[in-house]
Amino acid sequence: MEVLQNAPGSEPVIVEGYFPASPARVFNAWTDPDAVKQWFGRQPNSLSDAIVDLKVGGRWCFLKAEDHGTKILFEGEYKVIEPGHRLVFSWSHVIAYESGKREATPHSLVEVEFRKKGNGCVVKLVHSKIRSDDARKGVGSGWLASFHALHTLLSDTDR
Repeated sequence: MEVLQNAPGSEPVIVEGYFPASPARVFNAWTDPDAVKQWFGRQPNSLSDAIVDLKVGGRWCFLKAEDHGTKILFEGEYKVIEPGHRLVFSWSHVIAYESGKREATPHSLVEVEFRKKGNGCVVKLVHSKIRSDDARKGVGSGWLASFHALHTLLSDTDR
């Protein structure tokens, strides 16, 4: 799979790739909790839970890991939902401690466009308002890995 990405650390982070599925199917993979758990993150199947309240103002939360009461998660709120075309949501990386204390990054913004191309779909992701160069590099490499895992999932003809 060929994935285009701007230079690591650039603002905004941009990742674009072609997927062998319709825009509706790819959009569904972004919004169905069971599908998200299979492709999101640096390693496929690395999420232990995904919660999606798919409506404008609805919350989403992806639980990456839990260790001795400490949770690592990603969360945000849906801003724009155009099924099969566009998805916009806020984003924050959170560490939640057993004590109830939370450390969260400032909210950034993720815009995802789904465009039909031939028998498949081009997905363009723009992740903006990430404050530090190191965070942008980490987010960029995470999205790149996720795009590859999503491509593998959508290429599986048995689904």
